[in-house]
Amino acid sequence: MASKKQKHSLKDRVWSTIRVLLLSALFYIGVTLIFFGSGFGNSYVVQQNAEKANTTLTQKKADINKKRKTSYDASKTKSVSAASVLRAKQIKAYAIGRIAIPAVNIHNPLFAGYGDQNQNLEYGVVTCLPDRVMGGANNYVLAGHYMGSYGPAVLDNLHLAHPGDLIYVTDLHHIYTYEIKRISFAIKPTQVEVENNMQDKSMITLITCSDFNTSKYGYGQHRTVAQGDLIGKMKATKHNLAASELIAKPKQINKKKHVTLTTSNGRKTVQKATKVRAEAQPKFFQNMTLIRTVIITFNIIFILFIFWRLARIWLFK
Repeated sequence: MASKKQKHSLKDRVWSTIRVLLLSALFYIGVTLIFFGSGFGNSYVVQQNAEKANTTLTQKKADINKKRKTSYDASKTKSVSAASVLRAKQIKAYAIGRIAIPAVNIHNPLFAGYGDQNQNLEYGVVTCLPDRVMGGANNYVLAGHYMGSYGPAVLDNLHLAHPGDLIYVTDLHHIYTYEIKRISFAIKPTQVEVENNMQDKSMITLITCSDFNTSKYGYGQHRTVAQGDLIGKMKATKHNLAASELIAKPKQINKKKHVTLTTSNGRKTVQKATKVRAEAQPKFFQNMTLIRTVIITFNIIFILFIFWRLARIWLFK
């Protein structure tokens, strides 16, 4: 009789264990799908992708990466989604430099084209045309996703930029400084003339979607386009990279500081770097370190909860 009870008790415990593990797995998968299915989760993954590409970037690696195979076929690109960002996370992307717009808290790795598997837009900002040169006498055209106001991922904050704001781009040999002259929010995708060169003028064009106001500009129907002129060039020294916020993990500017530039005609000048504009300041829920801490804490608590439930089944019954 005791043996039957023991077998019955063992069977109950095994089934209880299976139920706990199955329900826990379903709950965990559900939470994961909700997180990564949201714009917030997508932005988090893109930020992680960008950091991975950014932190290991050196001048030598950037030079090698410029020679890698890539694609400039924009027709093969897709809107950002959970599937696309998670897929891109499994594919390496090779940065050729960095871009920063300190006034609106934009800091991203820069990539040549869309990538051999169209992964680059899920890592940062990309060059749109193969024959344009950073700092050259041409229109250097760059594009990036608009992720949905979840932080400075890619070009989310471009619509907050003003004429006069400085754009810094680097190939880690030199830093090229452009000053924004004009910004438009109602450019249609068919208006590709914004990518044209203008009489050997050294300029830059940044393009992203105007989805920050869908009631006015629709969803994916218009582009935000910021254009600026080259005003300076300097060597990519550690000091200059830090001053231009072109390092892997730039610190937010709390006070105004000065950056010494060399203008295109060779004269030395001093430009004030503006502190981050109020509306572009990151909110607490955009803090990647905080988010990682929350994720790690959730996982620890979740695992401890499962062990506690299993302990109750096997040790206290």
